[in-house]
Amino acid sequence: MTSIHFRSSLRASWHASLRIRSRKYLWFFLLALAALALGRAVAHQGAALAAGLADPLRGLIGAEGVATLETLFFNAQDQVKQWEYGLGFKEPEAPWAVAAAPIGPTSTPAASPSPTPPPATLTPTSALPPQMVADSLQATATQPAATATQAPPTPTLTATPWRPASIAPLGSLEGEGLWSPYLFSPAGQIVAFRTFLQPDPERPFTTVGVVAFDLTQSRLHFVLGASEPSVPGGPRGAGRMTASDRVPGLLLAAFNGGFKAVHGTYGAMAGGAEALPPLDGLGTVAIYQDGAVQIGRWGEDILPLPAIVAWRQNAPLVVENGQVTAVAERNSIVDWSGSIDGEVITWRSGLGLSADGRVLYYFAGPSLGMPALGRAMVAAGVDQGMLLDINSYWVHFTAIRPAGDELLAEPLFGREMDTHPDRFLRASDRDFFYVTAVVEEQVVDGLVNGPPE
Repeated sequence: MTSIHFRSSLRASWHASLRIRSRKYLWFFLLALAALALGRAVAHQGAALAAGLADPLRGLIGAEGVATLETLFFNAQDQVKQWEYGLGFKEPEAPWAVAAAPIGPTSTPAASPSPTPPPATLTPTSALPPQMVADSLQATATQPAATATQAPPTPTLTATPWRPASIAPLGSLEGEGLWSPYLFSPAGQIVAFRTFLQPDPERPFTTVGVVAFDLTQSRLHFVLGASEPSVPGGPRGAGRMTASDRVPGLLLAAFNGGFKAVHGTYGAMAGGAEALPPLDGLGTVAIYQDGAVQIGRWGEDILPLPAIVAWRQNAPLVVENGQVTAVAERNSIVDWSGSIDGEVITWRSGLGLSADGRVLYYFAGPSLGMPALGRAMVAAGVDQGMLLDINSYWVHFTAIRPAGDELLAEPLFGREMDTHPDRFLRASDRDFFYVTAVVEEQVVDGLVNGPPE
């Protein structure tokens, strides 16, 4: 009887212990879910705060210490996301709704998709005297034309309907790779399309937004920030758009620039002011006086010509001659201005150009490594591509919509880019790009002054 009583007591004790452990596990699981939800809310709301704390932290623990903390956070964030989606708590979703038959704001018909963009008639780039490098990319130069080896050709504005070629889906989301009309000229012509891609098979929740600009109908501009990029005692920018470009209907979009000077001291110049000198061999976007855009290696593909009115470097090329570069495939943070080795999965942005120089692409998305960004670029049709800024707060793209006489900033990713969405419409501490429509002089006058009486 004593033996039976002992075994019965042991079983009761074991069951009680199991119930206690089960309750502990349940509480732990519920607390983990609550912490995850709270962490995601704080991460979204605190992106600006975290960005502002980075510099003071560098003064306390150094650049390598901050890089270590960022890497630990990004890796933990990526692991949590993989658990969320792997366990079925969340499902991959498109960043925006894709209409079956998108309709523009006017009756102008969209062109049917074609295997390749229509060929553009090209004119040679004209040289610009050094004293004229400044405000406008649309001014007409009177100097002799540069040769084809000195500067890229400029696509000529034509009435040919334009639409980028559809992209074969990389993932499983409905609407992936299908282009929707996105930005329009004052005359109602489609100037830019957008789509999204899933370039990482290991992270199906990663969606990269892609905006394709027709450079025959638009102009790219670059602005030096009031604080960055710069070095102590060096020239700084005003951090503002040219006033004559801040016109409803004329101004189409604005997006982030590159890294701060502390992360690589990559060269930057705009409006005749060289904030940082260029470094040979690095990925560079150059903007020419006549509106041509070129992406390539500084000192090899891009030379320091007077016709260049602005340029920005940001690490090595991600895509070269239509292929993801070896340094991008290696995916080590050291190659991208990090101070510690290993990969980092975070928000990234990039800029790409088609082989004919007609289409300029902007890329942005969360949970991105360098190989995935490169795959998205190649899939979209990029011939030369480079990295821009990283991390959730600094990766920022807004369409600029006319709202009467005002300008309305509409984020590309609605929720993720809703912190200070109009930051580039005000004075900016950081450098940025913006895009304007190509219009006739009398149309610009009408936009500024209103229709004639």
